[in-house]
Amino acid sequence: MSKAPFILLVNPWITDFAAHDLWSKPLGLLSLGALLRDGGCGVGLIDCVERHDPFPEEGPGILPGTDREYGTGKFPRTPVEKPPAYREIPRRYYRFGIQPDSLRRRLRSLPRPDLIWVTSIMTYWYPGIHQTVDILREVFTDTPIWLGGIYARLCPEHAAATSGADEVVTLAPALLPAKLEAATGFRVRNAGCWKHLGTSPFPALDLLDHPTYAPLLTSVGCPFRCPYCASAILQPGWERRNAPDIYDEILHWHHRLAVVDFAFYDDALLLRAEETLRPALERLVREGCRFRFHTPNAVHVRALSPDWCRLLYESGFTTLRLGLETTRPDRQREWGGKVGNQMFLGAVKNLLGAGFSREQLGVYLLCGLPGQTPEEVAEAIRVVAGAGAQPYLCEYSPVPGTPMWKEACAVSPYDLAGEPLYHNNTFFACRRPDFAYEDLLRLKDLNRASRRRPLEAGAMRPGREA
Repeated sequence: MSKAPFILLVNPWITDFAAHDLWSKPLGLLSLGALLRDGGCGVGLIDCVERHDPFPEEGPGILPGTDREYGTGKFPRTPVEKPPAYREIPRRYYRFGIQPDSLRRRLRSLPRPDLIWVTSIMTYWYPGIHQTVDILREVFTDTPIWLGGIYARLCPEHAAATSGADEVVTLAPALLPAKLEAATGFRVRNAGCWKHLGTSPFPALDLLDHPTYAPLLTSVGCPFRCPYCASAILQPGWERRNAPDIYDEILHWHHRLAVVDFAFYDDALLLRAEETLRPALERLVREGCRFRFHTPNAVHVRALSPDWCRLLYESGFTTLRLGLETTRPDRQREWGGKVGNQMFLGAVKNLLGAGFSREQLGVYLLCGLPGQTPEEVAEAIRVVAGAGAQPYLCEYSPVPGTPMWKEACAVSPYDLAGEPLYHNNTFFACRRPDFAYEDLLRLKDLNRASRRRPLEAGAMRPGREA
């Protein structure tokens, strides 16, 4: 066995019109770091979208990062030139994260890595990946650079052709130890732990600089197969952790890093969680632990029974996001059959009855999907506001490989397959004569107004069918 390699993990810059740290950490990269370290490798990490840049620069439009409640905040941002694909969007375009010279200084303070592993998230953030790889190559000329993550998995050909990385890695975690050994000659001592969520060590959150919250994952995958969602592509199976592990991780990060805010990253947090999440939460309540839990990913409405809602409230859930998507029954069936209107209204009633306030309950509504009308979205906004919750519009982002992808490509006047920048939800690639960009802006105005004045005339109230 050769000498243990030093592997540098990098979370690249974001390039977009807007980006906020709403419990957003590179959990996949942190999990990879934990597996590598546990397997005997040396590991370093650089987070290019860290909120506080130790070497900030001043200039027109450059804004520092800020802290907000519950551990969230704003990333530093620097205006950059818009790509040609976005010329018609009347908004400024930014690079979010630390300054390039800050990245160079950090890289030069490290030992020369044997391998650099860069992650990726949104397909349309790839310009930030390219810029990051350019500087990595500038500082470490001969070090191999691998690119993994969501963009790499969904757009491997584009990533291989344009990213500048030496390899685009799309293998399942269980196959990565063999690939690593082939590249470095080093055999990790924990190859069996890479196969299942339940055998993995806690993510290497300690590699981040003063984290203000901890991401949690109690399961991977989702039992539903929604036509717009890539969950089944990225994680075909569905696996849950056991209750003691969930409880132990929460206490571990609280005691080690003093965090009190935790964000669940699950796609199906409450589904079939009676023997997993529930016992962990019940134990925290019995022991008088006081934490704040947040669900930036929507929880499934069907799971929100009165007893679950009481437990969520008693255990410290503070920010809840629910998945409704639409109030049209035919569309609900078409999009997976996860929720119905009466089910949603009953869930909100249960949550309010358990003690949650309207301000804590956000409801995700899909907007701009192929075949959807502006009137359908407006109706859903009014139903949510009338029920006593706050609507949040999720503008549709076409996702390669999903069942809806071909329909999106057929509807859109843009080259979705050739240019991932068009996947940006701000760009609204599936605009058409009956659902124009101006319709989207009007719906966003209606959404904001409904959150200020939730019970306007015509709003749907609990107990009425939509």
